[in-house]
Amino acid sequence: MHSYLRENPALIQAIKRLEELNTDQFEIYLERRTSTKVDSKNQEMDTFSRSEDVGLAIRTIKDRRSGFSFTTSLDHDSIDRAVDTSLEVASVMPEDDNAGFYSFGSSIYPSVDNFDTAGLGVPLSEKTSLAKALEAACKKADSRITAVRSAGITETRFETHLVDSHGEHIYQQSTAYTASVTCKAESKGDSQMGSDFKFSNYLDNLDIKSVAENSAKWAVELLGAKSAPTLKCPAILRNSVLADLVEFLSSSFSAEEIDKGRSMLIGKKGQLVFSPEITLINDGLLPGGAGTLPFDAEGIPSKETILIDGGFFSSALYDNYYANKNKVAPTGSSVRGIKSQPNTGFSNLYIQKGKKPFESLLNGISKGILITDLMGIHTANPVTGDFSFGASGIMIEGDQLTFPIRGFAVAGNVLELFRKITDIGNDLRFFGKTGAPSVRLSEISVGGV
Repeated sequence: MHSYLRENPALIQAIKRLEELNTDQFEIYLERRTSTKVDSKNQEMDTFSRSEDVGLAIRTIKDRRSGFSFTTSLDHDSIDRAVDTSLEVASVMPEDDNAGFYSFGSSIYPSVDNFDTAGLGVPLSEKTSLAKALEAACKKADSRITAVRSAGITETRFETHLVDSHGEHIYQQSTAYTASVTCKAESKGDSQMGSDFKFSNYLDNLDIKSVAENSAKWAVELLGAKSAPTLKCPAILRNSVLADLVEFLSSSFSAEEIDKGRSMLIGKKGQLVFSPEITLINDGLLPGGAGTLPFDAEGIPSKETILIDGGFFSSALYDNYYANKNKVAPTGSSVRGIKSQPNTGFSNLYIQKGKKPFESLLNGISKGILITDLMGIHTANPVTGDFSFGASGIMIEGDQLTFPIRGFAVAGNVLELFRKITDIGNDLRFFGKTGAPSVRLSEISVGGV
């Protein structure tokens, strides 16, 4: 028995109960998450919170019928009830020939280095000092920053276990550190907010300086913004805006969403759906990625999958069930929480960067717009891709950024927008698990006031 399994009596109890009930297959998932957050306000600790969430989920198959249950209490009786409930659920479910769990024993798992033992040992006082330094750096970044609403450091430790009915046990643990700040800028009677955050698996690598500077920069850049004219013009999407659009698109690459008719990409496999400049990748093994793990939520080894290759739709994302259904190999793309069964998701999803510096994207634009924010991206139609978003940005005139604009609307279709990309910047940045560079569009419709 693996040493980590011996140290988890909840897993042993669940295995014992499942074996007593003679299931055809089972899978046990245990997750533990411990989080600590400190916030600085006026160079004093403003808030401090610490939480721990733990739970155990059971999946079973009996006579080709699948069952699921979970518990957030790891006492003996709760675990037995969760196991029993999973079998009760299975007894009333329809038979499904695609049901089946992944066998861990047949896999070789990659080595992933994302656990910061040293960072966990750093005293709380030093993490509080880091939050104070973040606040101070933000105030110092620009004289027009009049207040820092929040400046925080969050430390999270993750631990997950998976056990299958063949007696195989796999385990992983990771750490995540996040620096985040929100500030207010004021000038000539106008005020604007700006915020930024960054992630690292290692406390020492957390870049608070750039977080502070970016939040201040994005707060002051829209001070004194004017109304936008109504026009069709070339545009540049800042990397943060494109990353939001990539996240919105992510569900369309899910084999489940395609199968259920809820994707923009139904029937488009092998077709040119984006600009030929675009390569979109999901990489569960990306060094330093927020979604980097040795295996997914079903124990399938993580891997890199190219979803869009030179504009062509080359692959969907498959969990184990939809891989079975489509008779393809799974892509290591299962995600889950304790209270839900695994479903298809992404790990580190990003557009491959280009070679052009951001400034080069401006070249040749006599009149256009840099879009710095799109509001309400979640309101776009997930099946057709049609949208109308509120936006803010900066006018481009004569190849130069000139003055800020806000309160305008952009409308169109998400897939068409991605087809209009003509140039890719080299400023790839991740915002959580999605990443993108800045890009140039041949044209966009702007509705001013």
